[in-house]
Amino acid sequence: MDEAKYIELLDNAYSELPEVLYKKERFVVPDVKGKLIKSRTVISNFREIAKHISREEDHFSKFMLKDLGVRGETNPRGDLVLHSRFQPNMLNKAVMNYFESFVQCKHCNSPDTEFESNGTALKCNACGHSEKIAKL
Repeated sequence: MDEAKYIELLDNAYSELPEVLYKKERFVVPDVKGKLIKSRTVISNFREIAKHISREEDHFSKFMLKDLGVRGETNPRGDLVLHSRFQPNMLNKAVMNYFESFVQCKHCNSPDTEFESNGTALKCNACGHSEKIAKL
């Protein structure tokens, strides 16, 4: 194979790659914003965090409640109300646990993933890696 043909094939291969591989911006998970109301903790930016990491609020809240070991619910404004008092660092740690378990690709660390197979697998849109995930 001559060099010109090789370069042409290489250019064709690069043109087929998804654009997301070329983005080098750093993905940052937002910090939890909340307040204490009597014996409850309200995460006021819960809906924004779920939207930022591209996950459904129900799945995210179920994980948070299980990880923190507490009862709670979401209110109509999209806040997560926890039936106990929590320090912000514990809440941020739970959000990062969710991000690492259900959002971030284990292969390339990209946050550009989605659930497939009824939520039993995580597929990366950046590198194509697919991996089984634990059920909640």
